[in-house]
Amino acid sequence: MANNFRGLTRRDMMLASAALGAAAVSPSPLLAQSPASDPATTALPARGQFIIRGATILTMDPNLGDIARGDIHVRDGAIIAVGANIQAPGAEIIDAANMIALPGLIDTHWHMWGSVARNMAGEDAKTGYFLFARAVGDVFTAEDNARGVRLSFAEAIHGGVTTVHNWSHNLPRPEFADAELAVHKAYGGRALFGYGYAGVGMVDQPVNLADLERVRKQWIAASEGLTTLGICSRGPESNNIDICKREWELARKLGLRISTHMGTSATRVKAREGVKALASAGLLGPDVILVHDTNTSLDDIDLVAKTKTFVSMSPYTEMRTGFGIPPILQMLDRGVSVSLSIDTIVLSGNADMFAIMKGIQNVGDGSKPSEFALTPRKALEMATIEGARALGIEDRVGSLKPGKRADIILVRSDDLNMSPANDPVRMIVQSAQPANVDTTIIDGRILKRGGRLLHIDTKRIMADAAETMGRVRAGVEKVLREGGVTVVR
Repeated sequence: MANNFRGLTRRDMMLASAALGAAAVSPSPLLAQSPASDPATTALPARGQFIIRGATILTMDPNLGDIARGDIHVRDGAIIAVGANIQAPGAEIIDAANMIALPGLIDTHWHMWGSVARNMAGEDAKTGYFLFARAVGDVFTAEDNARGVRLSFAEAIHGGVTTVHNWSHNLPRPEFADAELAVHKAYGGRALFGYGYAGVGMVDQPVNLADLERVRKQWIAASEGLTTLGICSRGPESNNIDICKREWELARKLGLRISTHMGTSATRVKAREGVKALASAGLLGPDVILVHDTNTSLDDIDLVAKTKTFVSMSPYTEMRTGFGIPPILQMLDRGVSVSLSIDTIVLSGNADMFAIMKGIQNVGDGSKPSEFALTPRKALEMATIEGARALGIEDRVGSLKPGKRADIILVRSDDLNMSPANDPVRMIVQSAQPANVDTTIIDGRILKRGGRLLHIDTKRIMADAAETMGRVRAGVEKVLREGGVTVVR
């Protein structure tokens, strides 16, 4: 969610200066954590060998297609075979006769650290999302950030979201990044960790570029391929274009994904110039994800398409904040690859990717208007294979085919809200809910089975989230009362 503020505090300026000139720092004590040391998890389940038997399979692979009744053989985290009557002596059998098997859902933009503040944005300019998020960020500790990421991962795994883009934009010091990455390691989710800036609402503030190589060596290299690294820039709508150029230059040197908020205000001229500014500087391209991009011209959409730049849309938060109606049909008609995102559950209320798929289909149909403008299958593609492409991991996940990693979800087709069974794609997009997810498998590890999370203590996570918000509420209210910033929309 973009945040455009003026009226910087002294802390803002100090943090921005530190980010520009920071030297490499020594490892945080959090680096010594093992997965089992996380306060709300036990050790990750082991990978093994199993066959998912008798499922309706939506492979999302154009060659394999849909399989009415088939099997998936998984061994040591990889998909070995997809088809009918697969035999593998010694493999565990998972009965999926009344389930739909599909690739794990993929989020491409989520401010996970703020999830402990679910539903807390107010209903006027003094308490709304932007000022509230800024105030929360000012009083959070690294552990508070970690609690938000724990809550997010637990809800993601519960709801069949196997890959997230942790768009972390409250990193005043390196230990905040370490705290979040320790949660990545403990929870076993697949993720792009987007290293963002020091705090919400600050302008002309770069990413702490000096810390990227340390993070890559100490966290990403040890993640077994589950976590990749990117940067989350304030972008040209809030930062000087020279800052963007420095960020892009290092990110491209290191081979990192780049993401920025774009086109989120219809009333600001600058929001109409962001795409052109990036294009003029040679900063668009297939390693870039533009988030939202709701207020944009057709010429700008053509620039995005021509440069093969990706777009991530979160229809519920975009409409909730008045960013406008996502121009999904214009994007798709011009060949832009669009993926879907949760953005922030401060506004969306939950991490329900099924609802987001249904929401984007309805936006597409409603804006035509036509019942047939955007198909359920296209919405499902945006939540699976298109998300994998946006994050640069389509060679590993996003579809079910031999050789890819086993990120698979099983959705019960015989639950009350799913019955009677009909077209499986329409069932997933139009009827399914997180509660229908029976099994979540990430990289061959079964993390949810029989509707139950296996290694996550949800009661502890919820208690910690409540403690954080109860403790910081007074500080947040003080920041809001003092009104240290003003929103520029």
